[in-house]
Amino acid sequence: MKKLIFLFFSLSYLCLQGQLLELDYSSPVQRESLFKIILFKQFMGGVTTFGHIDSSTEVINFNYSASGGFNGGLSVVGTRILFLGNKSDKKNNLSHLLNPHGGLINGSLYFQIPLEEKEKSKLKIYSRLGAKLIEGTPIRDFQSSFMNSYGMLGGVYQRLLFEDAPENQRIDFWIYPHMMLNQMGEDDIEIFFNDELKPLSYGYGLQTGIEFNRKLRLIFLLNQFINTAVPDSLGIPVLRFTLVYRR
Repeated sequence: MKKLIFLFFSLSYLCLQGQLLELDYSSPVQRESLFKIILFKQFMGGVTTFGHIDSSTEVINFNYSASGGFNGGLSVVGTRILFLGNKSDKKNNLSHLLNPHGGLINGSLYFQIPLEEKEKSKLKIYSRLGAKLIEGTPIRDFQSSFMNSYGMLGGVYQRLLFEDAPENQRIDFWIYPHMMLNQMGEDDIEIFFNDELKPLSYGYGLQTGIEFNRKLRLIFLLNQFINTAVPDSLGIPVLRFTLVYRR
């Protein structure tokens, strides 16, 4: 099964060369149904409190926006680690799990459902389900990668802070508290985390940020697993800062 999933994402990556939160800029009155395929939509650089520095590219995004406000699609993201700043291999591997667009290849399905819309603010349900092929550092054995399935579910509050329509300038703020689940094989837990995580790990996340002119994003993400076997080791909160350019 792992080989089939890896083959699928590999073909997508090689032939078409993830998904951060999609904000909704449309007016309910003017909204129309629209299907888009976008290549190389987002370019990201991130740093964490573990001392990691990485870069990510969203290589393809299939997106459908309905006239009623529903938004969903499929995203494929690739991430490369530029610098590992932690002496603990377990924490280095944990950083990949807690990165929503982490993994050598990361494919996900996402959707948003509107709950409330006002002139300058919106409230939505946002969810994402996906799988990552992660290139990790084994604690034992010689295996160099593992698969991770994950899910996220929460509510997004988006607000327009500033807009100058004639100059095509705007600043948007959003906050996204959510729950998260991660599923891994027991063998991978032993090899990469010394059995200090559980096969089904769950926790919380809080993402917030500012977007300038629909192009540049500053994002802060705090997340944590709360059911780890050794809380002092892998159950600690991790803060990530990401800078995103959207074309």
